[in-house]
Amino acid sequence: MRRCTILTTLAEAEALGDAWSDLADACSAGPFARPLFALTWWRHLGQGSLLVVAVHEGDQLIALAPLHQRRVGPVSVVRWLGHGLGTVAEALVRPGHDTAGDLLWRTAGARGRVLDLLECRDVGPLPGQRSEAPRHPVLLQERDVCPVIDVHGDAEAHLADPACKRVRRTVRVARRRLAEAGHTFEVRAAHDTETLDALLPDVRRVFDVAEAARPRQHLPDGEWRAFTSAILRDGVAAGEVLVLVAYVDDVAAAFDVVLLTPRTMSSWIGRFDPALAAFSPGHLLQCAGLDWAHAHGYTTIDLLLGDSFYKRLWAGRSYQTLELVSGPAPARAVLTGVGRLREKLRA
Repeated sequence: MRRCTILTTLAEAEALGDAWSDLADACSAGPFARPLFALTWWRHLGQGSLLVVAVHEGDQLIALAPLHQRRVGPVSVVRWLGHGLGTVAEALVRPGHDTAGDLLWRTAGARGRVLDLLECRDVGPLPGQRSEAPRHPVLLQERDVCPVIDVHGDAEAHLADPACKRVRRTVRVARRRLAEAGHTFEVRAAHDTETLDALLPDVRRVFDVAEAARPRQHLPDGEWRAFTSAILRDGVAAGEVLVLVAYVDDVAAAFDVVLLTPRTMSSWIGRFDPALAAFSPGHLLQCAGLDWAHAHGYTTIDLLLGDSFYKRLWAGRSYQTLELVSGPAPARAVLTGVGRLREKLRA
């Protein structure tokens, strides 16, 4: 028997954690559709009400959509857990149970709710993609690009590829400059909480100077502080987060916070010290990340959102993220109007 339920409390969602993780593994899901990231975001940054839609067949969890709903003016809007943090999210449907995706979205979009889903992975089932026609029109458009590195060996093997000529030259110049200046370069990895505690002050220092030079999103501060701290500590303890810190001599030069899923490393947050830019610490850190991936059996490094020049130097392919809006026409019109008004107020 197939049944669909909506989890509206954190306790209900946490109780489903093991089955949720097992389903995510079966779907080869990315890190943002998993309970560590999704529920940590909800605890610390969530607004509105939880709306995790789960489909069971007998005792087995066969589909799940990690969602929440909030009010935008008079409209009830459904969004991914993690909305606003560049979350590349997806619905999970166990292989062989494709029609469960129809039930997920039919339930999520009921009662006049508008689905407003940003940064959808192009591999996840979305409304209108399966056997059943959606209740409301689905507006779908391309949004961003996520470059990907396929790991076929260590960093030296990757750099030897003819397609990597430009980044190979960058790395060679960086190493030569370090040697000529008499500097050493090393990378320390935190995959246990004790090492994490030792490295966090250096991560914070690099974040501070990087944000001072180019403000983006200072995740260790302000409203994001508790969330970021919990992701790092709980993720490292669970083996789902790796923190790599690069040092020029004893000075932290760059760091990368990596989210780990089976076979894939996802580079979530990375910064470098602009004062040490001449030594290309980000590129040298990427070499260390490739070495770590190869040594530990990872086959893919997902560089996540943003088709930057830096990422293109390293990546051999990419995938598209999508933006989806679906719901009753009057509610969609209200949502669009509220969005335009907020843009005018910000301007």
